[in-house]
Parts: sequence; C-alpha cells; structure tokens
Amino acid sequence: MSESRIDERSESGIPWATPMSWQAVNQTVDYHLQRYRADLNQPEILAREIKSCLNTVFPILDALCAHSCPWCPEPCCLSASVWFDFKDLLFLHFNTLSISPAQPKADFKTPCRYLGPRGCRLPRIARPWICTWYLCPTQTAKLKNGEAHKREFIAHAIAQIKSGRNLLECEFIRIIS
Repeated sequence: MSESRIDERSESGIPWATPMSWQAVNQTVDYHLQRYRADLNQPEILAREIKSCLNTVFPILDALCAHSCPWCPEPCCLSASVWFDFKDLLFLHFNTLSISPAQPKADFKTPCRYLGPRGCRLPRIARPWICTWYLCPTQTAKLKNGEAHKREFIAHAIAQIKSGRNLLECEFIRIIS
C-alpha cells in the first residue's frame, strides 16, 4: 500500500474507508469464519440472539422514524458520524447478511451514501449499530411521553444488544487468537 493511501485512510478517521481496506477487512473476517468454523458455535449463537433481539425493537423504531424523520429539517444521516465497526461486521458475517459495498461515509464531511429520498436504503438489520440505537431528540421525547413499557423495553433491549455485541467480539477474538 502506498504511503498516500495509508495517510488518506487515517485522515478520514473512519475505519476501512477506502475500497481496498473495506474489501480486505471483510475478506479477513470471512477467512477466520471459515478457518475456525468448528470453534465458533458460541459466537454464532450470540449473533443469532442479537438478531432476534433487534427484530423485536425494529417495529417500535420504525414507528418513531415514521413520526419524525420525514419532517425533520436536519436529518441525522446528513451530518452524523457513522460507520460499520468491527462488531457490526461480525454480526453481519455471522448472520450471513448482505455486506454493504462500502462504509456509509468516506469521511466526516460527506452525508451517508445510503441516504435516499425516502430514508436509508439499507435494510434496517444491515445498518451500522449506531444507526439503530441512536434516537434523535424528537424520537426521545416521543418515547418519553409515550407508553412507559415501550421506553423500558427499548432501554432493556439496547442494553442487551450492546452486551451481546461486546461478548460476540470478545469471543471471536479469543477463539481466533
């Protein structure tokens, strides 16, 4: 890799921002999944549990988005600092979900490349985790003023998913190390 490519990637602040590094990290994850397949039962179970938990919160999050996003004067996707982290990649690969062709942003100056006229073009399950757990002030207020059980359910689910993601990463690294 040339010196300028290394500098270009590190200056963006976003991991795997170049097409070459994005492809390399995904190939590396695939390689380790194949090489250690027999030892990865526990992380695979964790990834499926995370997916199941995510699927339980998506209807609530979709309703919050439908209430706020179409009328938002400053959509988060235009300015938010988002990217797929290593835990996201593990989750996607373990669940054999579609991997996006690139990070959502090449740098912090550009809007998310997956923002379309009707919102995110990525399936909710295949978005970076930050795009799922972040609730804007409008959504937070709606949830706060709404049904308490939904607010508690979301808070519990997000904590459970965060914990599962951390454990997924730790177990994967422990096994391949």
